[in-house]
Amino acid sequence: MLLPRLDIDEFLNALTPGKYCLITHRNADLDALASALVLREVIVTLTSSNEVYVITPDGLDATSRSFLSNLNILPNYLYEDVEFNKCCNYYVVVDVASKDQLGRFNALENYILVDHHEVNTLISRASVKLYDPKRKSTSEIVAYLILTLGMILRDEYLTLLIGGILHDSRFLHLADETTFNTLAELIRLGGDYVKARNLLSKHTSMDYSERIARLKAMSRIGIYKADDYVVVITCIGAYESNALKSLLDNGADISIALTRRDEGFRVTVRVGEDVVSRLGKPLAGLLTSYLADELGGSGGGHSLASGSYIRCREPEKILKALELFFKSLLGSFKTVDNGRWLEECSRYG
Repeated sequence: MLLPRLDIDEFLNALTPGKYCLITHRNADLDALASALVLREVIVTLTSSNEVYVITPDGLDATSRSFLSNLNILPNYLYEDVEFNKCCNYYVVVDVASKDQLGRFNALENYILVDHHEVNTLISRASVKLYDPKRKSTSEIVAYLILTLGMILRDEYLTLLIGGILHDSRFLHLADETTFNTLAELIRLGGDYVKARNLLSKHTSMDYSERIARLKAMSRIGIYKADDYVVVITCIGAYESNALKSLLDNGADISIALTRRDEGFRVTVRVGEDVVSRLGKPLAGLLTSYLADELGGSGGGHSLASGSYIRCREPEKILKALELFFKSLLGSFKTVDNGRWLEECSRYG
């Protein structure tokens, strides 16, 4: 169905008693959180280990915090990386595509990987992996594991997995037959689909800081043309994903945000579905991985969404790398309007 039996057996054989750290990507979304929390239940059950911690570098995003607060789950084992001061015998990397998404754990050498990103630079160094890039969420992979093992979980954890699947499949917009079959099994076992859907779709007004971030993103964009696709680049300090979605909704085919971080930039990419469908390539993931390879850093992700950290302080060099990428892939890259993003990124702090 999803994972080869050999991979599952290797995963199970790797689980021995000891202290475990399960690490998600920075600013963990609901898929990452659900996968890690349920995977923790699996490890506790199979190893009888009492010390199994979940670490979320930079904490949880707003959706994850809200969803978790509405379930009867009180994770006193959940830490941000800056809060965590214990040592672990074993490390499990959950829903992470590149090392820089791991925060201060980015130098890990020996780890188990559980993930679904199409472009993933951590696979080659993983000692054991549960990996399927065809899955729409890591929650699907974890759900398949518990279904294969016949594990019985509290309804709240099943609902959490449903939420993770809904989140990363964009409310089933990206779902396939396997996704629906997995959801059906989780519901049959006691997961509450309606509750998960309602918690995810519950209307919350956009706060002031997000509105400002979106408006800044729009006011600073540079506009470029690659073949017949509209590429926009902006420079903002927060809410990159939401701002980039707004840019796609307003006419961009490919939207890119740069955010100054430490000695370089965080690069976030969102791509329209029709672009990926026409090209037949995981474009967002390929783009961020290319930038990391060319300019130093690491990156990866999906066809439609990805991120990377670039160890380069000159936005002009990033623009040049983007030009080379699009010329290689699409044959052309032309400036329509440079806008203000180069100026803003040059002085952004």
